Amino acid sequence: MLPFRRPLARVGGILWAISFSVASAGSLPEGFVYLSDADPTIVQDMRYAGTANFTRAPVPGYRAAECVLTTEAAKALARVQQNLRAKKFGLKVWDCYRPAKAVKAFVAWVGASRGFDKDHHPRVTRSKLISEGYIGKRSGHSAGSTVDLTLIGPDGRELDMGTGFDFFDPLARTASGGISRSAKANRGLLLRAMKQQGFGNYAAEWWHFSLERQPFSGRVFDFDIVPRGG
Repeated sequence: MLPFRRPLARVGGILWAISFSVASAGSLPEGFVYLSDADPTIVQDMRYAGTANFTRAPVPGYRAAECVLTTEAAKALARVQQNLRAKKFGLKVWDCYRPAKAVKAFVAWVGASRGFDKDHHPRVTRSKLISEGYIGKRSGHSAGSTVDLTLIGPDGRELDMGTGFDFFDPLARTASGGISRSAKANRGLLLRAMKQQGFGNYAAEWWHFSLERQPFSGRVFDFDIVPRGG
């Protein structure tokens, strides 16, 4: 199903092309695929489809616990997985394409309360997560070629990366000096594996990678993630 494209919209002084489409069960807009169709061996733990995330609730737009990516990003990620498996490692993804409505929900969540969370923001109060730069009013995830992920070992367990996912703290910076030697080595392994297949890292989040040559760069999609083949 082809997305309907609206005229350019101005967000924060930058022009963005916003695309809206409706995906029927098991279908996706042209240019998008389910990661499990590209590589079923990549473990998926889609946090925003459930309650194990910083909002503690399912996020709007995540109607299925499925990783959806552009075809190009999915193929590149499959190549990363293939190379890692030769070294007895593998990938686990936490978030992939993110509907624009989910980003809007995150912004609303930030403004709804104050306080800290030992698992996600132990040193920054919730009401300051946007102003401190930890949550954005727009996201590259909505273009479909950005992924949040980690490494797993031969036993299927996550490797030590120094912090968990969506840990809003300086320790989450990829080059943070406040983590253990083993965590630094594991971050380096992930960084090299992703870079070899054309992914660039967001320096403030060790888990965040975007395909450098994106098919929909600057686009913002808002179709829901629906069950695969449902």
